[in-house]
Amino acid sequence: MNQPNDLEYRIPIVDALNGFVQRIGQVMAWSNVLLIGIILVQVVLRYGFNNGQVYLEELIWHIYAVGFMFGLSFAITNDSHIRVDIVHMNLSRTAQHRWEIFGLMFLLLPFIVVIFLHSVEWVYYSYQIGESSQNPTGMPYRWVVKSVIPISFALLFIAAIARLIREITLLLHLAREPEEPYPGRVSMLRHLFRVQEQSDDVTRTTDKHGEG
Repeated sequence: MNQPNDLEYRIPIVDALNGFVQRIGQVMAWSNVLLIGIILVQVVLRYGFNNGQVYLEELIWHIYAVGFMFGLSFAITNDSHIRVDIVHMNLSRTAQHRWEIFGLMFLLLPFIVVIFLHSVEWVYYSYQIGESSQNPTGMPYRWVVKSVIPISFALLFIAAIARLIREITLLLHLAREPEEPYPGRVSMLRHLFRVQEQSDDVTRTTDKHGEG
């Protein structure tokens, strides 16, 4: 079924998950302002007073990593990651959803789980041995910056799950399957997964079985 170009689908459970990830991402984005400030201080100390600080140099690397790692999950919520769009855009709507589901389930999600599990071990080991910079004047508590990996990958997992729910729900929605009876105990869950079609001047709510 072809939909108007100005039509936007909204799924409450997906909006809730994406909103959680985006709020954290927006807060962590302020680390870029801090990063710029520290870079300016380091440049002034190094070239103005010939007194650059090693711990500031390392802090710059760490803050840059924070912005990058938390930006990964934020980009998924906005569909901003680079992919082979020239192929994707020429597929049918159904094929697009199927390929998205395949990529999420068999490529992205397994990768996230593997990195998350290993990174937890890295953080714990770093904390256990009291790891710090190899430079005597560098930063201590290396486990703090390493903890960014499991935290950011946990957010990445949430964003990927939200994307997977969206793709599956829209695939079923576009299929227009026959209406089936729903027991009362799942009515709330049904509402969470209901698709809302929203345009500039009108909003109507449908589920995967038809328009309501």
